[in-house]
Amino acid sequence: MTSMAKGPGKRAHTSCPADANALFDTKEQSSALSSDIATALPGSDEKVLDFPRVEVTPEESARRVMVEATRLASLAPGEWRLWIDRSAERLRIPRATLQDLIVASIKNSEKMARDAEIAARRQELAVRREQERKQREQERIDKRTEHKRKEKEKAFESLISLPNEQQESRLGELAKQLDEDVAVIRDHFTAFVGMQSWAASTDSWNVEPWPDPVETQALLHKISAKIRKYVVLRPEAVTATALWTMTAWAHEGATHSPILAAISVEPDSGKSTLLGVLRFLVPKPFVSVEPTGPSVYRTVDREHPTLIIDEADDLFCRKSDLRAIVNAGWSRGTRIPRQGRWYDPFCPKILGILGKTKLPRTIASRSIILKMWPKKPDEKAEDFAYADDPEFSTIRRKLARWAADNVRIIKDLKPPQPLDFNNRLNSNWKLLLQIAQHAGGAWPEQACRSAIYLSRAPYEPSVGVQLLAALRAMFTKNRTEITSEQVVQELVADPDSPWHEYCYRGPITKNQVAALLRDYDIRPVVVHPTKRADFSRHGYRAAQFEDAFARFLPHEPNIRTLKSGREKM
Repeated sequence: MTSMAKGPGKRAHTSCPADANALFDTKEQSSALSSDIATALPGSDEKVLDFPRVEVTPEESARRVMVEATRLASLAPGEWRLWIDRSAERLRIPRATLQDLIVASIKNSEKMARDAEIAARRQELAVRREQERKQREQERIDKRTEHKRKEKEKAFESLISLPNEQQESRLGELAKQLDEDVAVIRDHFTAFVGMQSWAASTDSWNVEPWPDPVETQALLHKISAKIRKYVVLRPEAVTATALWTMTAWAHEGATHSPILAAISVEPDSGKSTLLGVLRFLVPKPFVSVEPTGPSVYRTVDREHPTLIIDEADDLFCRKSDLRAIVNAGWSRGTRIPRQGRWYDPFCPKILGILGKTKLPRTIASRSIILKMWPKKPDEKAEDFAYADDPEFSTIRRKLARWAADNVRIIKDLKPPQPLDFNNRLNSNWKLLLQIAQHAGGAWPEQACRSAIYLSRAPYEPSVGVQLLAALRAMFTKNRTEITSEQVVQELVADPDSPWHEYCYRGPITKNQVAALLRDYDIRPVVVHPTKRADFSRHGYRAAQFEDAFARFLPHEPNIRTLKSGREKM
């Protein structure tokens, strides 16, 4: 663009660009254009002015040269040679000078790449050396730990035969010598004594497998008959116990290890007798009445026995570490960290519990629970001598041979699961149902019936689940929605219900109901039970509970829900 400069009798065109040379490659092009413009205005007194020439400073010229050299150096190898002549001409510098700058830039880039690679290698080497250092340090720690363990076991061997009072004093001295807490030393000594007594009592448990193949169905009948000989149980419990006994021998094919929990409301119900019988049927039984956490995880990790804990009662309340170990031992692959190493708690487990104390929910959900009762006068069972016999030995040998022949086959079977079994129940009963399917005959049906019967409410449901059950009963009364006031009225209508004296603070309130349901993502909504739009109250719609009822309660097809016309919350 140009502008006109007015003078006396003359008009002049002036240029506004800061650098005219940026618009023209050469001065000749600028002069030719000016001449053309002057020619285009014949007879005019107007004069066309040349654009003022802007001088480029040496610093700017050098910068432009370096930018172009860097650009050309970044091209593919050798490609810069195609453009160097044109760039040198445009920058008005010798070709050799530009080439030297390009080569120097390429060499500098290559050097930087080499330096970065060397730095990365050094970093990798430093990381590897640090890992090796930590590994050497861990190996030294492990060696010291192993040395200390051997010292402790050697000292423990000399303490076993001493009286209890002398053992306590010597354990205190040993704790000072090894710079450890005396309670830890005492726990280790208890575990050592348990291992020694277990090893002494199981010398005869190196089972020699039966020489001939064993039929699954016939072996299950023998186990069931041996159990019924000494213990009175419901048929469903006998079936489950026989199948569980075989899972203990097939444990290497299990992903989950259900706990067999024998619970009696009152003493003299045969609970201890059942555990005694199973002691001679399961592989490598480790029997303990008052185990400690260290004794359990050390023994189980080392020997993978069948852990039998009788008279557990309030044991899990007093020893939370033991409860955590039993829970962790339900899933294969779970490890417990203790004193610089990891222990594997996965093994078959049998619990004997007097029902005066509640079984923890976490353990109950991982258990197959057998409720035991005292015998009736017409029910007969032989007295159990708590001793091995040839029949026990034969069954064990056949179980060992059966497991060696069938574990790989059984773990690939896919038996049908009972209706409404959730993930935990499926995991508990999976291997038992697989064994029943492999046995054939009436065993699959018996196993399914036992699973359903023994899985009925093994523990008291939570308050939230009890509230869902109460609401489901309300919605089955031809309702699609209910107000919060009506919910409370029906909950407290029965003076003996838990809602009449909720949390020992009087009848349950609307806010408390809402707080319980909030855990299931259910919240009060506006309902119109009177069909009057001007009389709205908060309450609940049946459609809001479809998912919760299906997940937390048995299937109930009679609940009416809103399928259309209203929003499902």
